[in-house]
Amino acid sequence: MPRKVRSIEELREVSNHLYYEIMMLVAVANGLALGIFGEGAVSNALLESFVVHVRAVMDFLYAPEKPQSADVIAEDFFQTSESWRQLRPSLSESLSQAKRRAGKEIAHLTYARLDVTPETKPWHFVQIASEISAVIDVFLQNVSKDKLGSQWQQPVEQPNTMLNTGAQKPRAG
Repeated sequence: MPRKVRSIEELREVSNHLYYEIMMLVAVANGLALGIFGEGAVSNALLESFVVHVRAVMDFLYAPEKPQSADVIAEDFFQTSESWRQLRPSLSESLSQAKRRAGKEIAHLTYARLDVTPETKPWHFVQIASEISAVIDVFLQNVSKDKLGSQWQQPVEQPNTMLNTGAQKPRAG
């Protein structure tokens, strides 16, 4: 069954929610990379916030084959689903891994957490945010501007690549 075609008004309104997701993803990534909260519960809560926003934006950009009817996906903003699939970059290994880790290590209580080692536990906040921002840039370069809401008149914050982009704490879960 084909997806419902959304009105320009619906797309504008929901795009403001996308803007929020991206803004939060980048802001939390930058804050975590600075280490301003040290280690502990607050940093873990910020990590969980980061992961929730990563999942939301990743599901928007790289929707599953059969998304839920109420899910907002990038394809909704284009004439055909195939249009966006051809425009977007391939899913990188690091973004694929981040999406998998989000589900297995943060969003769901799984036995996969037992396989996480001290070496694999840290997250690469700035790298993940930078890769997602690059895909968002492709989206923004190709989407019809009349489908974007008022929030998009403001610049989108970018990941601070001057921050340490290596594996970073915290290590929730």
